[in-house]
Amino acid sequence: MSTHGTTSSEFPDWYIRFQQAALAALPRPPLLDQDTGLGWASNGEAMKKGFANFLLPPAEPTSVAQATSLPPQPIPIIRVDRSVRPVYPDWMKKLMHPELEQTGPADFDVNSLERWLHPDQQRGTIKGKKLYEHLKKHEMLGSCFGLTDLLAIQQKGIAFFREHFQGKAVFAWKSVVRSSVVGLYVPFLYDLGGEVVLRWHWLDDAWDSSRPALRFAK
Repeated sequence: MSTHGTTSSEFPDWYIRFQQAALAALPRPPLLDQDTGLGWASNGEAMKKGFANFLLPPAEPTSVAQATSLPPQPIPIIRVDRSVRPVYPDWMKKLMHPELEQTGPADFDVNSLERWLHPDQQRGTIKGKKLYEHLKKHEMLGSCFGLTDLLAIQQKGIAFFREHFQGKAVFAWKSVVRSSVVGLYVPFLYDLGGEVVLRWHWLDDAWDSSRPALRFAK
């Protein structure tokens, strides 16, 4: 043995010990049958690859192309059937914007949506009626969500809703309705007890930053 820890062979001492331990660890008859043993013996390349995959850490990517070659994540596309009119609550007296009821794209990417806030919401709160008047005055209702769009998102379930809306209550201002009893209401979705729940919010209440309007990106 040399002073550098090698034998007279081409392999260092530690590798000889590794070979001996690997040989002792190989399965023996009857656990290893003859056909399996001879099959591996006649296919040395497959055996080398098998040992390498088991014993060695995975190789790091050697180029940017390799590092970015992972399959892309699925895009969260929502498809909307606008041929079917949504069901409104029994207490509704009037849909305020029937001309906008079934307008909008046939499908959309949730990640492309705008979570719009009025400047007053960003600083504090704003009355729903004032928010509604602002959307009408600036001709923004056409790009807002409607009830049909909320229902399509609700069908995706609570895990999807939590991932993409992070605890926000999201509103569909295109579908404001007048109640047969008291004032105007707008539909919204929120997380309640592990479910995506659809409710209607009275416009006399206040809106803060946790209540954005969903709008389609232009």
